[in-house]
Amino acid sequence: MRKIDFSAMNCQMMACLDDDSLRAARRLDDVPGWFEAWEQRLSRFRPESELTYINQRNSDQVHISAVIDDVLRAARLSHRESGGLVNPLVLPVLEAVGYDRSFELIGQKGRSVLENELKDICTSAYKLHARRGLLELPLGARIDLGGVAKGWSADRAAHRLGKLAPALVDAGGDIAVSGAQTDGSPWPVGVSDPLNPGQHLDLVLLSRGGVATSGRDYRRWQTGGVEFHHIIDPRTGRPAATDVLTATVIGPSARAAEAAAKTVLILGSWRGQVWLDERPHLAGLMKLENGEVLHSRNWIDHIWSENNEPTYDYPIG
Repeated sequence: MRKIDFSAMNCQMMACLDDDSLRAARRLDDVPGWFEAWEQRLSRFRPESELTYINQRNSDQVHISAVIDDVLRAARLSHRESGGLVNPLVLPVLEAVGYDRSFELIGQKGRSVLENELKDICTSAYKLHARRGLLELPLGARIDLGGVAKGWSADRAAHRLGKLAPALVDAGGDIAVSGAQTDGSPWPVGVSDPLNPGQHLDLVLLSRGGVATSGRDYRRWQTGGVEFHHIIDPRTGRPAATDVLTATVIGPSARAAEAAAKTVLILGSWRGQVWLDERPHLAGLMKLENGEVLHSRNWIDHIWSENNEPTYDYPIG
């Protein structure tokens, strides 16, 4: 087993290959470069990125690279799967409540957020032109790809690495695997407890797809004395009012798991659990503000038992 740890997309990243060869080590050395190239396209915090160029356009049409095109298609899929709750066009809301710079630079902004700043935000689904590589957006609409970019990147990196050996990629908590480990055993992934650092709520066994956690336990801040977080409910144009502190979802990909976890958090515990139970291809766990832990019906099918004890686990959340 070989692994590499690195920083990208303002997160800690890790990639593993179930292969001890020198070839595997060299392949893992390529992974930080992949993420750097993707971040150069997808980051809204880099003034020279392609996404920044798109957000500063003065037209309702713009030509885009294959990477942006692919990630926007992934974002549209997340939008559809979530019933519109995962929306890449909430960037004006994020900026209005103070998330207008990289998270570690936010601090106290010393002003009040006016209600009219949060109204009339363009949150309609974007439209891709029929001809590949041309994006159509209403003038004034601007894009944030933070969550979907991490899930997409984890999936893409795991797929590339998986051509050499079984792989696991952790992109800041969005985890993708290319398949089971070489001996056929699943990858063990620990679900961190947001209220008890260093402890796990459960241990997921992942042989395919991905798992992701969405939470308001970390990316929260104060603006003008009011606390905000980064999970926006596009129905209200405000940070989601929810009793869910963190939501972890297992899905067919890291991208799908990330979108589902965000959807569950926005919906809240009762509606979120119903939403999960209506989708048997997903399994989820929620840690509530009051400390209670809830699971979807099929969560038990994906967790550790004494019959398949893992030797190592990768924390998530």
